[in-house]
Amino acid sequence: MSRRLLVPAVVIAVLAAHLDQASSLLSAGCNTSTSHHHHRRTAASPLIRLHATSKETDLTSLRKLLTQATSIHDKNLASTPPLAQISSRLHDLETESSDPTFWDSSNSARNDVVTKDIARYSRLKLEMELWDQLRNDATEALDLLEEFHNSNEEDDEEMVALTQEECQSSAEQLLQLSQKYELSTLLSGPYDDSPCRLLLTAGAGGTEACDWVNMLYRMYSRHASYMDYTVKVVDESAGDVVGYKSVELLIDGPQAYGWFKGEKGAHRLVRLSPFNANNKRQTTFAGVDVVPVLDEEDIKMVDIPEKELEITTMRSGGKGGQNVNKVETGVRIKHI
Repeated sequence: MSRRLLVPAVVIAVLAAHLDQASSLLSAGCNTSTSHHHHRRTAASPLIRLHATSKETDLTSLRKLLTQATSIHDKNLASTPPLAQISSRLHDLETESSDPTFWDSSNSARNDVVTKDIARYSRLKLEMELWDQLRNDATEALDLLEEFHNSNEEDDEEMVALTQEECQSSAEQLLQLSQKYELSTLLSGPYDDSPCRLLLTAGAGGTEACDWVNMLYRMYSRHASYMDYTVKVVDESAGDVVGYKSVELLIDGPQAYGWFKGEKGAHRLVRLSPFNANNKRQTTFAGVDVVPVLDEEDIKMVDIPEKELEITTMRSGGKGGQNVNKVETGVRIKHI
């Protein structure tokens, strides 16, 4: 005898409602997925346009950078003798210095002049050759990027990135070196190319002033090292607590005096002093004096009129013989 399972009508209605809801959710999911794939397909075109715009922006910035660098480079070339003339002059100087009689003691003055000229022309020749190499590298890399941009073929992303990096690096180096040389051409004073002595002296401020001299000493030393100059401490007087009462430096290098002559004067420091128990703000001064180191030939050319000299004589003081107290043996010469 078979038994029938009787299901209430309410349960059947609930099951039917759940089935309808599940069906609608599945249908909505399919539509959402289809719409999502369609959105991805339609969004591909703006991405391609954005990539192309980015490439165009990179090329524009590289063109501007290279144009700026070549513009300053052309100005420097216009104010500099041609490379062929520099090479010819350098060859003549080297030929002259190769003569065995050139290094005789009687020719010492000419030795110094020729040695300096050889160093100057050699440095200028190397700089000009480096400028030409950087300019050619940047120009060739930019032309290659232009070809990549105008071609319809698919670009090699790694190759494009390397070429772009080479172009930017060469253009930036050319711009930096050209700006540095342009600034160095302004240092055309009579002694700008000479070594210099830098004297730092503590002023009002006591221990704070000595520490300020120490800070200036470190600053100038690091700047000279950055410029590839040689720095030698000629004389120093240590402070009672920290720093220095005075420091004298000898700085040697191309246009050393020209670079440092603008530092001459009084330098002021205002800060909360670490040497003050009440942590008060103090003002400190330090004097900076810069003088060129002259050669014997330059010293011979210096002419000081007698009217600019104040000459005074004096007698020795203290115990001594009759001659010491009556004869003026002390002489002081002051340039006024």
